[in-house]
Amino acid sequence: MGKNMLPAMSPRQVQIAALARQKIEQKPVYIDTETTGLSRTDEIVEISIIDHDGTELLSKLVKPSQAIPREAERIHGVSNHMVQNAQAWPILWPQIRAILYGRLIGAYNAEFDARMMEQSHQRYRLPWRENLTYVDVLKLFSEFRGEYDPVRGSYRYFKLEEAGRYFNIPLPNAHRSTADALLTRAVLHSIAGLPY
Repeated sequence: MGKNMLPAMSPRQVQIAALARQKIEQKPVYIDTETTGLSRTDEIVEISIIDHDGTELLSKLVKPSQAIPREAERIHGVSNHMVQNAQAWPILWPQIRAILYGRLIGAYNAEFDARMMEQSHQRYRLPWRENLTYVDVLKLFSEFRGEYDPVRGSYRYFKLEEAGRYFNIPLPNAHRSTADALLTRAVLHSIAGLPY
């Protein structure tokens, strides 16, 4: 990790850093997904899982049951052509589940990735029976940064790339799942005051 020119930590930040270290001690895996969109009918088109030590465990394109809209493609760069020969979610899920099962999962906006996995199941009329455990790095960073948002009545949320910039992390946010999962890991380690 490069030199971090952050000011001295407040008592709240010290507490959040300690919580981040506790989560890191559990050796989480880090997940990120790219999707067909943000709505309740969208699904995963790319998924990556990074181990606690930064090793890539899985990085797969996923053939969705619907076309990838141009708006989504412009954000993450995953095209219909790229996924035409990829495996569908039901075929990939056993491999994904084997990695996630029994592990703490680090994600930036964990509710979104969890919802997208469940929605990807629903697109194939598969029941969702998973009870996965997450650490939401978005919420931890929001508390660590500590900027109150009076409209939301809680701490302000920041995009993943903003969190990376805050800690001067040189990892690019390419809006691809592997880069974003690695950046999520680096942000959690930076909150904890640990090298990544």
